[in-house]
Amino acid sequence: MKKLRDSLIISILLTCFAVMLTYNIISFESYKKTLLMRIERHEVVKKEQEEKILARQMTARFIELKKLEKSRRTADIMEFDKIYSEIKQDYVSAVNNLLVDLDKKVVNMDQIIDLTRERIEIAERFKHDLLGIKEIPETIDSFYKELLAFADNDIYTWKQILLYYSENFSIESRQQEYDDNIRKLYNKNLELYRRLCDIQAEIYHEYGLESLQNCQS
Repeated sequence: MKKLRDSLIISILLTCFAVMLTYNIISFESYKKTLLMRIERHEVVKKEQEEKILARQMTARFIELKKLEKSRRTADIMEFDKIYSEIKQDYVSAVNNLLVDLDKKVVNMDQIIDLTRERIEIAERFKHDLLGIKEIPETIDSFYKELLAFADNDIYTWKQILLYYSENFSIESRQQEYDDNIRKLYNKNLELYRRLCDIQAEIYHEYGLESLQNCQS
């Protein structure tokens, strides 16, 4: 009877031990799973934080590079403007001096023709000086092309005027035709100049260089 009781007690103890062992194993697995999930979440959060930090750093670097690029372009425009302003000043001064001569010296058609030839030379020198600028910043390229278009039209216009003064207009309709053509060329010159001023204003405004612009449309 005692042996049976002892065996029963041992069986109960073994069963309890097995149950406790199983519970401990299940508990450990559950804990391990929870721990792994926490570690994974931590890694995900850590990675997200690192990505956010990297994104902020890249954004800051991009902004800095944009500022540096804008500063470089601004400097390039200022360098171009320094050269162009001298060329334009020479051109404007030469034209103004010619207008003074036109008021003082002209007494016959030959003198008008001579002054017109001189005006053509001024326009050609203006274009030659523009073409002599060695480096044209990319940001100012559209403005530079308009400058050359204006110079070309200026030369062509005054050559047509020279032809006008050199012709012997014996037929009234022929003279009227030249008058109309010259008026069209003059209007085109004004249009090109206004477009030139608008493009320059847009570019200079973008880079905060409005104070350098002396072109009025």
